[in-house]
This record gives sequence, structure tokens and C-alpha cells, in this order.
Amino acid sequence: MKRKKLIAAIIIFLLVALTIAFFTLTYTKEGNALIATNFIKNEATYKFDGIPGSFKLNYTLPLKCMYCWEFYFEYQSRNSGYGDRTNVIVNPVVTNHTAVIVMENGTIKSAVLDNKWDMKTQKLIELTIQPQPQRRRLR
Repeated sequence: MKRKKLIAAIIIFLLVALTIAFFTLTYTKEGNALIATNFIKNEATYKFDGIPGSFKLNYTLPLKCMYCWEFYFEYQSRNSGYGDRTNVIVNPVVTNHTAVIVMENGTIKSAVLDNKWDMKTQKLIELTIQPQPQRRRLR
């Protein structure tokens, strides 16, 4: 009987601890910053040739919704380019990168590197240029 009570107490303790950890990561600036940091460090560009000593969180902006933040990170990589460049000829030049991560309730809403690379889809961001309306000439 004592063993069952001990096991039940341990399970309850673990559930409480996991609940606290979940809410800490989901609803605090620090928890969201940790999620964003881990995302970048596991993203293909950083993993391929990111320089660990150069990684830093520059600043954080609170957004209009509750539990929403925009994080600005900087780091350097050993080569130019984005994503996993295995078997690709790279330009060996130290490259500065700025990553902007938008978080909402512990979820990454957007992750953009250098305003060019979507870190979630691992694709270049296509710039759409809106055609200018044609003006009629006055005669």
C-alpha cells in the first residue's frame, strides 16, 4: 500500500513539474526566447557552418497580443548562403546573419533570416513586385 502511495505521489509531482515547465516555456519571454534559440541552433544554416561564439540575442520586442514577442538574433557563418549546403560549392567568407523570430504562446509564427530565407520552409523568400498602374497620357 505504501508503495502505491509513493508511486502516485511521484506521478503527481512529475505532472505538476511538467505543467509548470510547459507554462514557463509557453507564456514567458524567457521561455519563448529559449524556444527561438533552440530553433535557430537546429536550423540548417546555423548547423551547417554557424560560428557558435558569435551567436547572440540582440533584442526583444513585445507584440500587441499577450505572450507574443519578436526576437532578433545575430550570428556569423563560415560561408555565404543559406540552408544545408552539403555538396554545393560555397564561398568561404564569414557572413553576418540576422534572424527574426516571431513567437506566439510558445509557437514559432515566422522565422526569417536576413529578410531572404524562410527558416521554417527552408526556401528563399520570393519578393513580389506589384505592377504599377498605367497612367493615361493627356493630349
